[in-house]
Amino acid sequence: MAPGSPLFSITDPLQLDPEWTCGVPLLAFEEALEQSVFRSGLTRSDWLKRLAHQLHRPRLLPLLWLLPKGWKLAPADLPQRVQSLGGLVERELLTPALLGAVADGLPHLLPEENGAIGRWRGAPEVNLPTSLEQLLRLDPALSDPAEANGDSADAGHLSGGLIWHNIGLNHEQSAGERQRNALTARVLNRLSANGLGGVPWQIDGASSCRSWFEQLQQSGWMLRAQLRASVASFGLGASLPRSGQPTPGWSQVPLALPIRTGLLGDDGQEIQSLLPHSCLELEWRKGEDLLRLQYYQGTEGLCGWEALNDLHRPWQNDRDNGTIRYLGEPFEGERLLDVMDLCELVALIHNQESEDDGLWLGGYGALGFCIDSSAVLQQALDGRCDLFPCLLGGIWRERLLHRARRLEQQLNPQHELQHRALQRYCQAITALPHDGFCFGETRRDAQRRLKTCQPQSSPFRLAQQALLL
Repeated sequence: MAPGSPLFSITDPLQLDPEWTCGVPLLAFEEALEQSVFRSGLTRSDWLKRLAHQLHRPRLLPLLWLLPKGWKLAPADLPQRVQSLGGLVERELLTPALLGAVADGLPHLLPEENGAIGRWRGAPEVNLPTSLEQLLRLDPALSDPAEANGDSADAGHLSGGLIWHNIGLNHEQSAGERQRNALTARVLNRLSANGLGGVPWQIDGASSCRSWFEQLQQSGWMLRAQLRASVASFGLGASLPRSGQPTPGWSQVPLALPIRTGLLGDDGQEIQSLLPHSCLELEWRKGEDLLRLQYYQGTEGLCGWEALNDLHRPWQNDRDNGTIRYLGEPFEGERLLDVMDLCELVALIHNQESEDDGLWLGGYGALGFCIDSSAVLQQALDGRCDLFPCLLGGIWRERLLHRARRLEQQLNPQHELQHRALQRYCQAITALPHDGFCFGETRRDAQRRLKTCQPQSSPFRLAQQALLL
């Protein structure tokens, strides 16, 4: 890109392309803030002080990061436990180098959580289904009381009408199907936790994900997994009631987390980007039955499986319009069994490391973000990495490798598949790039990965421009 091009000239990182359409009305975040202040009759300063009082809810913490310049919350107005974090992001976007520091600081800002092993294995008093038949017995037509009540109750919490939910959007699956997804994720995590030792838990007589999936494949289930990336918002959404319309409705406010990349563009300016969320998406299909799960190192407090029950946001996570970027070839057949072996192993190593070191949120940040867990899987199985930024730090790589080597000594020499997964993991941890500081050849590869994991279609100008790198 020639110097002087407009590629990196965006001053509002969440600027939207008005020509991008998705079937629901979209409103840029900064414009939504302006309208909300105007409707409230407050000054911007007083409106922000009201917003600051809502930050006792942890799910709203990303707002500290994504508020535009001129709207930053003054640290003195924030709850005391997040004042340090507020000071860090008051004036500038975060860089990959600073993301690790933020992750290290979070344990001092938020309450302690339960250990990763307990979350991964699940409570012993909870009875999980011991057969696929029992698992599928959950009625997919169950209603969701939360859906019936709606989220509009939050609308009065902040003057001006801007609320931190997406009102008027739907999930792709019913409430019952989403509950079944969540239960299936717990089953896979419990199977994986057999690696901790003791009497193995079983479903349909299988004590590992591989052995159970072999049965499922033989009985006609179509099982398919693929790595994916999409624009991250940590589940945070926003919407604003439309005014002056013949019928009531909501404008959806697309949110994302912008970062400085630490990479220099051809125009001599630092490239900005939107932070991706990444996971291994797992889909099960047979007849009318459909289950969707995701695997990643997450803020839920463990490395493992979770339900893929996201609210359908067509600007962020639509499978058909290019807002999700799928990476590499799908994992099917024997390759799927290989990735399940690796997922079990990674979860065992990471959750044990988190437990023994007392890491906050199951090691999220310290043991990598969701991007890193996906990058480990891709590097281990395909010998390459297409994700940016990778931030698993050197000392944590050493600790994870040390734990992996100790685990290798405990494995039965006859378990060739486990040894193969362990070798792949160690090679991946060693070869994985680190994007805290990139220059020279590493800069060129980082720029390639940045482009590869951005959405192919997006209303965000910043994501559109990343494709031109």
